Amino acid sequence: MNAQKIGSIEAIALVCIVMANQILLNLPENIIHSTGSASWINVIFVAIIAITFTVALCKLFEKFTGKDILDISEYVGGKWLKFIVGASYIGLFSLISATLLKYFSESLKIIYFQNTPILIIISLFIFGVIIANRLGLKAICNINLVIVPIVLVSMLIIFVSTFKLFVPQRLFPILGYGIDSTFFSGASNLFAFGGIAFLYFVMPLLKNYKNFKKISSISIIISSIYLFLSVISLLMVFSFIDDTNQTLAIYSLSRIVEFGRFFQRTDALFILLWILLVLSYLSTVVFMCLYIFKKITHISNPNIMVYSFSILMFALSLISSNIATAKFIQVNIYRYFELILVFGISFIILIIANIKITMKNKKDVLLS
Repeated sequence: MNAQKIGSIEAIALVCIVMANQILLNLPENIIHSTGSASWINVIFVAIIAITFTVALCKLFEKFTGKDILDISEYVGGKWLKFIVGASYIGLFSLISATLLKYFSESLKIIYFQNTPILIIISLFIFGVIIANRLGLKAICNINLVIVPIVLVSMLIIFVSTFKLFVPQRLFPILGYGIDSTFFSGASNLFAFGGIAFLYFVMPLLKNYKNFKKISSISIIISSIYLFLSVISLLMVFSFIDDTNQTLAIYSLSRIVEFGRFFQRTDALFILLWILLVLSYLSTVVFMCLYIFKKITHISNPNIMVYSFSILMFALSLISSNIATAKFIQVNIYRYFELILVFGISFIILIIANIKITMKNKKDVLLS
């Protein structure tokens, strides 16, 4: 937990890793179930909202260069508001990381490790998270920088390879279940852009604060493209996605990919890449929790807390008894928790902070 800084590309990978893992967590399947054949339109709609929101976010951060949402919360409401916001984000990150860990571990068990106890699979991930965080932010970001581009390319290969199986008729009816599910209730799918939560904390970690706007825009645009590709691929390849499906939807696509007669069943290679991706993401989330915990408690050496947060993640992952429970947590709890905290409360705090500093500057000008 030293003061190492990261570059622009590392920061972009840090944000994009969230979307890559959301796609693994069957986010596209959830969107398809809620919006039907209009899911591709819904993704474009929420992507436009997310990009607009990100531009506004960058504008609000302009007067707080080098600060994160915790610093700004303290400026607005003192140490108590800073603590509440920080604790809320720790809760948010812990919830989604534990859900992902359980979901992916259960999927691995079903696909390849039927005879391996789920506790062993989860424990191996936790062990990797502890090692990564002991090495520090720079090591985590360097790993992300290697893994994220490879995974994104692998996903692109899956989408392109399944193009021959696309059935355009599955895009009809255009509005799916109707205007409400596509544009109104479907707006809650904005939670898919969970990487925006990281943008609230990334600025103090950057080598060059001036690149914050570029980093934010590029990462959200990349996330939008991959979310759209994943949804359109699943929608046009499969006539429906069974609610009782116990494996990863993206895995179902990967099984279709073949490279000639000698390279078949390439899904094993994709699974290996996704294991590394999930491990990298969990390590990043634990680092963020440690970073926030240090700022709200002023603890001198937070490294010892690596074990505490890792054990917390392990314990929370066991709350979900199966994949269905993990899916319920993502759709019905995490979704609204994130929307309220990331797209609501935090954004309002930024607006209030800008109003406060503007009024203060005007007052200083009058007094001078």
